[in-house]
Amino acid sequence: MAGFQSQVYTYPAPAVVGARASMNPTSTIAAGPLGLCAGALGLTVGKFAWVSYATAGGPGVASNFSPTQPALPAGFVNNEQQALVTTWLGVNGLVVPPGYQCTLFGRGDFWARAIYTDVAVGNKVYANLFSGDIYGGAAGLFLTGGGPSDAVGASAVVTATTTAGSYSMNVTAFTSGTLAIGQQITGPGLTNGNYYIESSGTLTLPASSGSGTINLTQAAVAASTGGTFNTIANVGIGGCKCSSVSSSSSTTMTINTVTSGTIVPGQLIQGITSIPANNWVASIGTFNGTSGTIIMGLASTGTITAQACNFSAWIETPWYVLSAGNVGDLVKIGILN
Repeated sequence: MAGFQSQVYTYPAPAVVGARASMNPTSTIAAGPLGLCAGALGLTVGKFAWVSYATAGGPGVASNFSPTQPALPAGFVNNEQQALVTTWLGVNGLVVPPGYQCTLFGRGDFWARAIYTDVAVGNKVYANLFSGDIYGGAAGLFLTGGGPSDAVGASAVVTATTTAGSYSMNVTAFTSGTLAIGQQITGPGLTNGNYYIESSGTLTLPASSGSGTINLTQAAVAASTGGTFNTIANVGIGGCKCSSVSSSSSTTMTINTVTSGTIVPGQLIQGITSIPANNWVASIGTFNGTSGTIIMGLASTGTITAQACNFSAWIETPWYVLSAGNVGDLVKIGILN
């Protein structure tokens, strides 16, 4: 039967994603009179989540993305075996179905996956505003344009095979584009929520030709032989660097010169002192990918003339990295003191 153990490793896995990493005290967020439930897209274990209220006094709705303007996540989704396998013949899952009860932790030590970069002990933990993923780096990293503020890589179309219950995918041919770690991938057999390319197998990434295996963040639900798979450079991972933007005490910002990346609503605007802290892209005006206007959530407090600016999908949290790890590894995160 697919999903049963078929091999033995020399060393056991340190944990499963979202599990508690210590016996230190934990605390859950105050959920309100009717508790929390997973949002319309479900809730993925092992990531950060945000809470919104559809009706005053009603149940809180937890989602792996910031529902309105960018904000610190409400808490972390601990692995309590609360996810359900609802896909036909599925053998595992990390998604709490929409409407199901859930709990978020505001404090504690947990295991999370370092999908996008190596991390070191003492790194600050950044939460992705679009996916709840984690990123480790120095404090204030994105204020200076550091971190993954550009797109991870171009999209790609490939032919590949999958096996039910396996995290490994065998790429046999490229139709177009480039495969890269961190890209979101869709295709036959990948039906258990969101899938991302976690690491290279026998195919070294990034790659735009060749064949070999790559590793995904979740196991395929069903087998596929010679299916077509599409990847995208996750907008949530990406951001934009601009060498020249302008504004005149209003909510309209003019993008003069884009250095790299993409601007989308919901990103934080960073690196300019004459706009309020934690300002964000509320909507796109005339911006066409290279120049034009965007609408900010808050008006600038002074005139901005040809200044450099960064747009980022990552927000710095009070959490820290507590164990080192390479790309794709499980690492410990927690709040100090």
